[in-house]
Order: sequence, then C-alpha cells, then structure tokens
Amino acid sequence: MNRFMYKKHIPVKRFGQNFLKNEIIIKKIVQSMNLNSFDNVIEIGPGLGALTFPICEIVDKITVLEIDENIIFFLLCHQYNKKMNIILTDVMKFDFRYFFSLKKDVLYRLVGNLPYNISVCFFLKMILYNVHIYDMHFMFQKEVAYRLLANPGSKEYGKLSVIAQFFYRITLITPVDKFNFFPKPKINSVFLRFIPYNKKYDDYSIKQNFFALELITRAAFQHRRKLLKSNLSNMFSEKLLLKLDIHSFFRAENVSVYQYSLLVRNFLESHI
Repeated sequence: MNRFMYKKHIPVKRFGQNFLKNEIIIKKIVQSMNLNSFDNVIEIGPGLGALTFPICEIVDKITVLEIDENIIFFLLCHQYNKKMNIILTDVMKFDFRYFFSLKKDVLYRLVGNLPYNISVCFFLKMILYNVHIYDMHFMFQKEVAYRLLANPGSKEYGKLSVIAQFFYRITLITPVDKFNFFPKPKINSVFLRFIPYNKKYDDYSIKQNFFALELITRAAFQHRRKLLKSNLSNMFSEKLLLKLDIHSFFRAENVSVYQYSLLVRNFLESHI
C-alpha cells in the first residue's frame, strides 16, 4: 500500500474509514481467497486499495463500491483503473438485486474491510442475496466476529450467531490487531470467510427462512435469562419443543443452530 497516500488522505469519520496497512496481513487475506483470473469480485469500500490492488494483480475485473468521492478520484488515477468497475454509492442503499440481475447464473465473491458502524446490518442484508454469492470475506470488530462464531452455551452465542451459522459455514482467517490500521481504531478486528449453504435454498425460500428465523430468534433471545418455553410460548407448545429435544429447562443459548432450524421448518409448515 502507498504509505504516502494513506498519510496524505484525511479519513472521514462518518464513513468509518480505518485503512488496513500491514502488507503481511493483506497478503494473507488475499491468498486465503484462492482467487482465479475469471472470478467475479465485488469489494465493499476499497479505500486506498490495500486489498483492491493485490486482487487486481490476479483477476481480470473487480467491481468496487465506494461512498467517498475523494477515494473514487484516487482509484480512477491508478494504473489498475481499467480493471475496476468503480461505483460511487452507499452500500446500504445499493440495489444489489438489480446488479445481480444483470448477469444471470453468475456467483460473486465479496470482500471488504467493512466499516464497524454498518458491518452487522450489511451482513444481514446480504443474506437475502445468497443465491448470487459464492463466498464473502469480511473484516469485523473482534467482539462481533466472536458472536458470529460462537457456540451454544457461551455468553457470545445469540441471535446473530444463530442467523449467521444457519446460512453460512464460517471460517476465521486471521485476527488483526488495531495497530495494523490507519487511523488506529479503539478495538481489534478479525477477518472471516463465509460460504453460503446455497444448495439448501432458492431465492424465495431464503426470504422465508430468514424472516422466520429472525422472528423466532428475536423472541427467544429477547429475555436471555428466561426459559425458552416461556419466550416462545406464543409460537410453539412445550410438547413440540420436547419433541425437538428442546427441554423445558433450556434457555435460548442452550439451543443449537440445528434445533433452531427445526423450529423454523415447523413454523413455516404451520403458517404456509
């Protein structure tokens, strides 16, 4: 990464700009993606090209979504500009459905050092487009990453853990210390890979399963210390919970992702 550029550029706080600068970590992240020249890559927030330019050395084309006009100008002036499809946009408002419709039967590979202030919302948004996604590689703050990876029974295990693991196989690629960013954030980060369970769902069933799971987990984890049979009493009978091996003394954090998937299936069967 061009050290002069990241020192010269004034980070915009409202855009959540913390630029990755450690070249060893950058190399590890890019290598972990196992890219091919023909891959369809979308980068969320390319910043000053820490990941973008090494990726451009491998792929024929990359789409980058960036909200900062100054960074857009910087990217347009770079030697790899002809490889980049540069779009000035707010990714939370970007029409991914339309974008994915432009190329049928194409699976995209997403990558990004996500701004901490939108990381969870953006991640949840992308679940609805899983049929168009081959995999995703994202940076999260350490606390969020551990929630995404958490196992049942742990204090980190919650609604986000269940939803993430319901739809993806998640792999920890590398921890990233806060000193590897400019400007230095207050917290450490973790880089994760997400592989969708695409064979399980089509576009319509993803929506159904997502909204059913969101409804169930919201009710289940709303009062963590209460028994699950109490939290879900308006949705499932205690008899049904026992049938699914969800015992009467279980709390929300004691229930596995698989058991939540059984609740989703039962909910959809009884409401469709």
